[in-house]
Amino acid sequence: MADAPIIFYVDDDLDDLRLFEEAVGPIADVTLFERGIDMMHVLKGEKKPEVVFIDLNMPMKSGYEIIQEIRSFDIQNEIAVVVLSTASDNFSVTKSRDLGANYFIQKPISLNKLRKAVDHTLKIDWKKFKPTYGEFIHKHS
Repeated sequence: MADAPIIFYVDDDLDDLRLFEEAVGPIADVTLFERGIDMMHVLKGEKKPEVVFIDLNMPMKSGYEIIQEIRSFDIQNEIAVVVLSTASDNFSVTKSRDLGANYFIQKPISLNKLRKAVDHTLKIDWKKFKPTYGEFIHKHS
């Protein structure tokens, strides 16, 4: 997978991390993190992903704090930030968008739907994608 897109995913739930790796491993070079602080350390180093997937509800450092931290050093917005959360309420979506997330996916329940959602996300041209509120939220098919 030499040309596979590089993506990071941070989630404190080991089952969600395993599911993500199973779903996305065949289509991308995936690096998983249980803690946001560990991902931020790597993110500020040499390895730069094309897309970072972030769970919102995590202990120690929430997804909101991670989005804010990424946007504080990624001034050019070169890294696409995608929220992948069980939350889907208006507050969570709006706050994620306001802090600088590029896209919002409510965690699908099936492996196939997760793979389709991530595959769709990897096809987005992030330099041109300026979504309306409705386009910001991924619609599961």
